[in-house]
Amino acid sequence: MKYTTIGDDMQSLRVDMDQGEAVYADSGTLVSKDETVVMTPRVVGGLIGMIERKATGATALLTEFRALNGPGHMQVADIFPGKIVAIDIPQGGKFSAERRAFLVAEGSVKFDIHVTNLSGGMFGGTGFVLQEFSGPGRIYIHAVGDVMEHNLDGTKAVEVDPTHITGFDSTLSYKIRFVDNIKTAMFGGIGLFLATFTGKGRLITQTSSRYKLSAEIYTQGQQTLKGK
Repeated sequence: MKYTTIGDDMQSLRVDMDQGEAVYADSGTLVSKDETVVMTPRVVGGLIGMIERKATGATALLTEFRALNGPGHMQVADIFPGKIVAIDIPQGGKFSAERRAFLVAEGSVKFDIHVTNLSGGMFGGTGFVLQEFSGPGRIYIHAVGDVMEHNLDGTKAVEVDPTHITGFDSTLSYKIRFVDNIKTAMFGGIGLFLATFTGKGRLITQTSSRYKLSAEIYTQGQQTLKGK
């Protein structure tokens, strides 16, 4: 299996597969595929898993892409500008990603959805819902804007606006807390909540966020319409 990242600011991921190889992807991300690659809806976690994914804003079903009738390729992309990041998960390892960051995973990777500190996440913007992946295998996630990586060594914590989280190693611990100063939250241009990460591991953040970018586009669009 071969992976190729294409583009700069609006990146896509091409996956070339030999006959019999397969990956699965989030629904709605497909750009193109060879006719030799067959798509099949993939249920994760049964009916309960489907309901949980739908209730938290994720797609209810994933899609498996398998090269059945010879080698072939498939290509996926996110609708937001940004960068694609490869994550290699070892046997027994886990990686958590923001609910809309996931693009593609190898068939050996197990998938689950995890809702945590939902009230804090909701008031902070989009709801803090994570997709959890268990190895072994490789996954690809999408960061809005540019990628920033933080390699925590256990000596100090990192605080992040929850809407800027792309993903992190399961070796990190985190909690959602209210900002220290209500004036800062109300007039400083930041959200009401911060996510605090501690421990040893990799934290991936994004320079923009789906929530903020969507809100700004909507606001600018409304102002443009009113100006006509």
